[in-house]
This record gives sequence, C-alpha cells and structure tokens, in this order.
Amino acid sequence: MPTRIFMQCIALLLLSMLAAPLPAAGPPLLLIHATIIDGTGAPAQANMTLDIRGERIAGIYPDRSSPVPKGARVENLRGRYVIPGLIDAHVHLTGAEPDFAHYLPHLHAMLRGGVTAIRDMAGDDRLIAYLAGQANSDALASPDIFYVALMAGPTFFTEDVRAQEASAGEPLGKAPWMQAITPTTDIPLAVAEAKGSGATALKLYANLSASLVAKITAEAHRQGLRVWTHATIFPATPGDAVAAGVDTISHSPYLVWEAAPKVPDDYRGRALGDFAHIRPDAPRILALFEAMKQHGTILDATLLPFADEARHHSKNVGAGIVPWSYAVTKLAHRQGVLIDVGTDSSGLPADAHGPELHALPSVHAEMALLVEHCGFTPIEAIQAATQVSAAAMGQAAQRGTLAPGKRADLVVLTADPTRDIRNTGKIMFVLKNGRTYRPDGG
Repeated sequence: MPTRIFMQCIALLLLSMLAAPLPAAGPPLLLIHATIIDGTGAPAQANMTLDIRGERIAGIYPDRSSPVPKGARVENLRGRYVIPGLIDAHVHLTGAEPDFAHYLPHLHAMLRGGVTAIRDMAGDDRLIAYLAGQANSDALASPDIFYVALMAGPTFFTEDVRAQEASAGEPLGKAPWMQAITPTTDIPLAVAEAKGSGATALKLYANLSASLVAKITAEAHRQGLRVWTHATIFPATPGDAVAAGVDTISHSPYLVWEAAPKVPDDYRGRALGDFAHIRPDAPRILALFEAMKQHGTILDATLLPFADEARHHSKNVGAGIVPWSYAVTKLAHRQGVLIDVGTDSSGLPADAHGPELHALPSVHAEMALLVEHCGFTPIEAIQAATQVSAAAMGQAAQRGTLAPGKRADLVVLTADPTRDIRNTGKIMFVLKNGRTYRPDGG
C-alpha cells in the first residue's frame, strides 16, 4: 500500500476512535404503537411492536399481543412510521472526496439521513476496503459498505482518467480491483484476484465483447461473486449481458442501445443514444424486459445523474435523454422488471464546494423520481430502495425488509411516506445494527 494511503488510513482510524458509537448492549428495545412499512411491498400495518435484541429484530407483532420483556426499554412511536434502512445500491465514494479526513462526516451524514447500507460501484478499493472494515464492524458511524472490482477492455484504462486515479501506484489495468481483460486473459485467475480485494461483486464497465461478458460472468458466479454491468458494455448489448446471466444492469438510458441499428465498440458515446427516434417500447426493448424478468435481472435505473447532466452539461447527453429514461423505467416496472435505487453519486448532493453534509442523502430524491415520473407508488419506491437494493447487493438474507432475524436497520419517520414519498426525509431517528443515530448528530 503506498505511503500516502497508509497514512490516510491511520488518520481515519484515529478519527474513528473518537467518533465510533457505543456498542449495542443492555436490555431489549421495544418500539411500540408504530405503523410499519416492511419493505416487501405489503400495505402499512398500524399499531405494531418491533422487538429489537442487540443487532437483530427479534419479533414484530401487534401491540399488546406479547408480554413486555423484563427490563426492556420502551419507545412509544404512536403517530410514527417505520421503514427498513435505505440502501443506495450505486455510489462512488473515492472519487468524491479529495481529503481523506472528510470521509467520516460524509458517511455519518448518510447514516443520519436514513441510509444504512451502500454499494460502492468502483473506485480505489484500497481505501474502500479499509472503510468497509471499519463501517461494517460499527467502528465508524457509517452505512455498511460493500464494493466491487472493475473489469473492462484495455482501451478503457488508457482513455478514462478515473480508472487511472483509482489504481494509482499500480500498473495500468493490472490492479486486482481495476483489471484489463482480453481474449487471452486467464479469467479464473482474474476473478480470484478481484475476489481477493474483498469485493463481493464484479462490475463490467466497457469495451468488452459478448463472449467475454459471458465467460467472466460464469466464472464470477462459480467463485461466489455477483456481476453488475453497464446496461450496454460496448460492444456487448443489454441483451448480451442478460443472456450471460448478470445480476444487475445499470443506467436506464443505456437501454436505448438494445434497439439501435449498431452499437459502437467504444463506450465514450454511451449517453448519446438516439432518444428522439428509438421508442422506449421498441420490440427489442420489450423482449429485453421479458428476458430480464425471466432471469431475475435487476435494473439499477440511476435517474438522478442523467437529469443533472442534462440540466448542467446538455452537450454530454443525447437530446431527450431524461423523458426517455423516465418512460423506459416506467415501462420496465410495468412489465415486472425489478428496479433498485442507486444514485451514481457520492451518496450526497453536492455543490461547487463538495458534498453537502447537511442535505438529505440523494437516495431520497431518486425514490421521488420513481414515484413522480416512473409510475411507482410510494410503497413500491420504498421496496425498491430496501428489499430490491438488498437483493441487488446479495444481502437479502441480512437486510432490506423488517422481519425477525434481519439486522435491526430501520428508519423512524414523523410523517406518512405512503401519502408522500418525500416524507422519507422526515426522520426522527435511525437504527443501524440496533444502534441509534439522530438527524441532529446524536
């Protein structure tokens, strides 16, 4: 590990020792008289009790249907609403923070804002691995962190400065978390090296053929890793990725290339599709949705970054990209495709000075777009940001819904999110692994 990164890790360790929450211990916690939205898409349930024991949910039952455990702490949540902890399934941490010391308040701000787990979708895994180790052991006041290792064609690494920065100090395209893949690559070895970085999934980014996508995906699954791809990998198409068996495809606008007459070999024009002439309900796109439904492929829509890009840098995206993205996401949802919630951001809104530490995490705005533009009900948007995002991360057994045995990750709201999805931002407090965090930093 380069000296600079080692010293940054030591600095963060010292900070974390000052900021880590107290261990979860002591008597059971009963949250009574709550209205529960459990993340499964089921209707809200009023007058319910959640029994929290340490890091886990021990029980959920109607009020007064079970005796109060001896010595239990009781919190009356009458008029309050409980949802699972929110999951941002697509963030980029290391590209957003130039100063390593800023990670602690950044991650704490996300947690206070209701986000209890995130997946980092490619960056400097030396830093991410350290952060994940601290966050997932609750040494940091942070969402739990999971992360990917990236694979792409060799030209990507010479073209994209982000990949160069994320693997600084390593030979270009040779870092275990940033690997260039060719037809002669030893795929089992490459996947094993990626897994050795601590990643729980691969991200196939760009400039890979359909045959390579299929070979990498099969080997990754054999070694227990999930596979995420850009919806179009160039020249591999969305249909190629789904046929290969990938678990999740990212970015609704890139679905346009499934119905394009030709897919470029190079990824750099990925946002410049023909949104004016290719309909979201083109036959090839409808067939793609049917295949996704059959395979259980999740769509990671990421609507926010394209709306922001169209607003501020319109020359970088194709004309009509935003309404097309909303329409194709709405259609995918209507056709039964599972859709998670990812923001393709640092997890927080940003201004010219960097992430806004006092703003709500971006996951809330992404959920609102699903409701306001893509035909989701508020309960469906909550399900997308909890149960589906957990499934996309391979974490469905641990989190994403409120159920006995799951981690005690939840958000208590002061207003009804089923009436207005933006009420997910009206947070009373957050539990992550049974520990309490409040919006004011308490």
